[in-house]
Formats: sequence, structure tokens, C-alpha cells
Amino acid sequence: MSFVPSSLFTTESLPERDRFDAWRTLFSAHDLDADPQDFSGSIETAQIGAVALRVMNAAPQGPGRSRPQIRRDGMDGFVLYLSQHAYTVETERGVLDVPAGAISLNDLSQPYRRCRVPETDSLIIALPRSSIAALLPDEDALHGLLLHGGSGRLLADHMRSLAANRHAIAAVDAGHLAQATLHMIAACVRPSLEGVARAGAPLDAARLRIAKQYLRSHLATPLRIDAMAKALGMSRSQLYRLFEPEGGIARYLARQRLGAVRAALTDPLERRSIGEIGAAYGFGNSAILSRAFRQAYGLSPRDYRASVGGA
Repeated sequence: MSFVPSSLFTTESLPERDRFDAWRTLFSAHDLDADPQDFSGSIETAQIGAVALRVMNAAPQGPGRSRPQIRRDGMDGFVLYLSQHAYTVETERGVLDVPAGAISLNDLSQPYRRCRVPETDSLIIALPRSSIAALLPDEDALHGLLLHGGSGRLLADHMRSLAANRHAIAAVDAGHLAQATLHMIAACVRPSLEGVARAGAPLDAARLRIAKQYLRSHLATPLRIDAMAKALGMSRSQLYRLFEPEGGIARYLARQRLGAVRAALTDPLERRSIGEIGAAYGFGNSAILSRAFRQAYGLSPRDYRASVGGA
């Protein structure tokens, strides 16, 4: 019988002077706040279908992800963290106090910082975004959730059971066990989402303002959602959701480009040709500009410029 694949990394066999650098390289997705002096750590990973289960023991450390780092590496997915120690997690929503034995959930595409805490048989579940999105379409609201109470304790017990039996999980059972874990996570998370959505409204408004500013400063640049998401430290699905009231990202951008062209045509000091103005605001050729402009304003760019007395 074959079992799920697992791997172990430990600093034990390394010279003391190299241990923290090796550990930091292993966790390159995070900026680690830790004391390099006398640092030691070990982490074992079992891959159970889409679920990566990790058991970690290490000197006190505080991982974090900043917006510049998120833009650099573009990593995505979710991490559930279960510690035997109390700690705090700071996100854009504020500072969350996590009691010992509770689970915090963080989105790798959004900034956060956890305070230093010893890693004493800490349990981590790492999940791809697609696995969560299949069960929770509003997965962008999950960042910074605290999972405790009755359902949280059940999920914590499940994580401990997975860890205790990780060497005996048959490969043939991995897919079913991963699905059961995902459904348990979804069931535990759902009761918290309604309150999070209410609390997240002001934050979403701020994110939308930032995203609109980004688009207005890139009117001449072809729209690339992946590049935009990486630059803003947001996920693709988050951007799509934010722009739903605007009719979508592409429609909002088209309106801004046409508005910029119209403003230029209205300016009596503007000396560029219509083609040059269109190119400056992302229109590849005059025919595309003319068709879109007429549909939006009822006149061709040439007729509009003449009607307002522009050059």
C-alpha cells in the first residue's frame, strides 16, 4: 500500500551560523521576524490531495507578507494556522487576538503580520485558492478570520487527527479526505462571513478607490488583470467583485478612456490630432475610437471637437 507523500526539513544537521538563513530561504514567501541567534526548526509536510498539512517546531518567529512582497512573488492561496500559544495577527482590518487552540485563516494575496510565537507542534493547512473558491464563492472575505467556538474546536480536532495519522494515510484515500477537510473548513467558516461582509464594506470601498486610481493612471496600457492584481496586492476574483457595480473592469476602463479623450477634445489649447489623442489613451486606431466615441456621446470625435470649438 502506498501512502501520501511527505517531506521533512530540519536545521539540526546544519552549522548553527547557517540555520536561520536556511530556514528563511525555505519560507521565502514570508518575511520572518525571528532572532537568528541559536535558531532551530523543523517542519514536516504531508500532501493530502489538495491539502498540504504541516507540523512545525521552531524557535519563536513571526511571519508576515507585505504588499511589495505580494507584488513580487504573486503567491496565492490560503493558510490555516493552529498554535498551542496565544498570539496576534495584524491585517488591514486591525489586530486580531487569537487564543491558544483557535485557528486563524489568512489569504496569501493580502498583507498580514503575526507576532512572534514559539512553534510547538504548530499545525498548518495550506490550500490553493481554487479549492476554497469552489465551496465559498466569497473567499476574498476570509482573510483574517478567527475560527473558534464549537465549529472551530471541531476543525482543530480534525487538524490534530490528520497530523497524528499523517504517516498512515493511504494515497488512495487522499482525495476523499481532502474533500472532507475542505467541506469541514467551509462549514466552519460560513457563520462568520455575514459579519465580515458588513465589517469589510469600508475596506472594499477603499480598495475600489485604489483600483480606480490605478486604472486612471494606466489608460494607455493594455488591460492585464494579472499584472493589475499583482501591483495592487489583490486577487483576480477580488478585483472582479469590486468592479461588479461598475459593469466590470473593462467597461469602467473604457469609460475612463473615452472621458479622457473627450476632455482633451474640449480643451482649446490641445494641439494633438484625434489619432494622437486616442493613442495616448489606449485606442489602437482611429476607427475603434470613432465607433466607441459615437456610441457613448452620439457624435464622432471630429464632430464633437468642432461642436465645442476645439482646435
